[in-house]
Amino acid sequence: MVITLRLSVVFLACFCCGCNSGISDKNLRYIVPSEAAILVREGNSALLRNGTVMIVDSRQTWDFKDAHIEGSINIPFGWLGLLSGRLNNNNVGTIIVSGETYNDYVSIAMSKQLMSMGFTDVRTMRGGLVGWGDAGEPIETED
Repeated sequence: MVITLRLSVVFLACFCCGCNSGISDKNLRYIVPSEAAILVREGNSALLRNGTVMIVDSRQTWDFKDAHIEGSINIPFGWLGLLSGRLNNNNVGTIIVSGETYNDYVSIAMSKQLMSMGFTDVRTMRGGLVGWGDAGEPIETED
């Protein structure tokens, strides 16, 4: 079940972010959890573009409910087209996309899709939820 779901997500990612989008791996901007935490804490400092800093968790809702980065929002990759309004409505300037681990292909695909949708300051967090926790940053868990 999980493997089938992951393969479906990979297929969808390839379909949505294929060669025709003009977005490739070279367009990605990576950030480590400690840098992401600083950006979130500083919020709208003079060093950042206008808008807020938001961490978007690209994992499935049930994974997000189990544990997630404190203050992040959940937009599962397959729902990005329907839920992208949550980003537009919150005056988001910097979007940090997080997944589960270091080289999370879903968060990479979501970063590319967000860029192709016109979001200009998209960063992909290396390490995802695991790296965030390893860096000692707060994680919310289901009680």
